[in-house]
Amino acid sequence: MLVALVTGGASGIGLATVQHLVQDGFNVCVMDINQSLEKGLVDKFGDRILFHCGNVTKYEDQAEAFKRTFEKWGQLDFVFANAGIGDRVDFCTPVEAVDGSPPRCDTLVLDVCVYGVVWTSYLSLYYFRQNKSKKGQLVMTSSLAGLYPAAPVPLYGAAKHAVIGLGRSLAKRLQELNEPISVNVVCPGYVTTPLVSQRLTKVLPEDMITPADTIVSAIKGFLAAPESTGIVAECSGKDIIYRDAPSYGNRQSEYFAEGQYKSLINEDEIMRDSAEKGKLLSKMET
Repeated sequence: MLVALVTGGASGIGLATVQHLVQDGFNVCVMDINQSLEKGLVDKFGDRILFHCGNVTKYEDQAEAFKRTFEKWGQLDFVFANAGIGDRVDFCTPVEAVDGSPPRCDTLVLDVCVYGVVWTSYLSLYYFRQNKSKKGQLVMTSSLAGLYPAAPVPLYGAAKHAVIGLGRSLAKRLQELNEPISVNVVCPGYVTTPLVSQRLTKVLPEDMITPADTIVSAIKGFLAAPESTGIVAECSGKDIIYRDAPSYGNRQSEYFAEGQYKSLINEDEIMRDSAEKGKLLSKMET
């Protein structure tokens, strides 16, 4: 029996995905910050579900969820890095100075939607490599805001652009390493989840709302083709549109993006240089 882990899996897109996974024969660890939703999940899915209450911005919480999953079922085949929030305040609202400077802006959306996905991805690689097959499939949730400018929510837009960059880059790196791990990204449109404005939902034309089933269909496609990787699926309305990476602007951009310099230098030497510069930055922080 296959095993999955879904962050933000107790409601919205995450829950719709969990329902499909269980129906398709998976055991699923649901990591969610809302403890009150555990009983409903267990009542519905029974022992096919392992609920882990945790905050995705805390590495230790995620690490414990992955550890419990592997200890319970002995493998991990699919991970859906889905937990997310939107901007909580308007980044462009004028603010009053405090002691001569503006107060620090709210960046929780970056912690959840960028660092949360980074921790999920990092832990996924570790546990996929513990499988006897060394195989695994990782899907990340970006957004239409990761493909297009998102004027009302610029930090959310920045975070979701970052997810696409991470997904494409990680997929390419794993291919270079010849590891049987796929990484793909879904970019949902406006889905009626607990996180969106209910006032906005009420006034939107019905055909402007994306059903959660569209995202589930994209994920089902990824699961059916484990060799496919680095794919970005825009899920808008009832359509799934596969989005290619931007074409190279010139010969120099292609040269570096495709790593054509690697014939000139050992990649380990570049990483050693980066590590040394990192040590210098660490000293500056202290």
